[in-house]
Amino acid sequence: MKNIHLFYFSPTHTTKRTLQGIGKGFGREVIEHDLTFACENDEVFNLGENDIAIVGVPVYAGRVPEIATNILKRVHGNNTLAVAVVVYGNRAFEDALLELKNILKENGFSIIAGGAFIGEHSYTKKVGTKRPDNNDIEIAINFGKKIDELVRENSYKNDIEVPGNFPYKDGMPKMSFAPMANDNCIYCRKCWSVCPVGAIDQRKPDIVQVEKCIRCYACVKVCTFDGREIPNNPLEKIINYLETNCIERKEPELFY
Repeated sequence: MKNIHLFYFSPTHTTKRTLQGIGKGFGREVIEHDLTFACENDEVFNLGENDIAIVGVPVYAGRVPEIATNILKRVHGNNTLAVAVVVYGNRAFEDALLELKNILKENGFSIIAGGAFIGEHSYTKKVGTKRPDNNDIEIAINFGKKIDELVRENSYKNDIEVPGNFPYKDGMPKMSFAPMANDNCIYCRKCWSVCPVGAIDQRKPDIVQVEKCIRCYACVKVCTFDGREIPNNPLEKIINYLETNCIERKEPELFY
């Protein structure tokens, strides 16, 4: 029986919850590797033929986030079976799933399944609201059950076709702004504790190293006091577009 490893980069926990659902479908203990803060260390993971890796990342502008790409360079397989999973904010996953599949293949994995799931959009709670929800998690669990069945019956493909284009679309452009503390901030420091790149000052959360920020909005999502915002938000047009055009519910897409 193969060991099940979950690898996820998940600042706002949507990818984490999705992968935990998939892992639950296997019906046995899984080993979790939270890569969200992995940029702070240089840990290397080497998996073998007796392992299955389920690897999940959020989608940033239709691509795998650069920070996740760099971290995944330290996750290696040796003819190891893998499942590629991306989680997007109910707009589109574009080239991200293909990119993740290719990253894993280059690292020595055989991709036997893939999935594109939905999570609440980082920029606005009005798009993909509270997702993954119960229906999403149920689909994730059944996805895990199906993969387990394919592996037990040795009936999986050693590679799969997924949507996407190569060369990939341009990713998220460099931006010189970040969420900042506003007058509602009570200095509880929850924002500091969830920042995956250490951009927020622990002693004074209103001090931010803007050049480090990856705009994952984890600090905004975790604040229960509406204490963080982007002043004169340059993403306002994008947010308006999302809230106007991306409200209709999309469902997970699965590939075997």
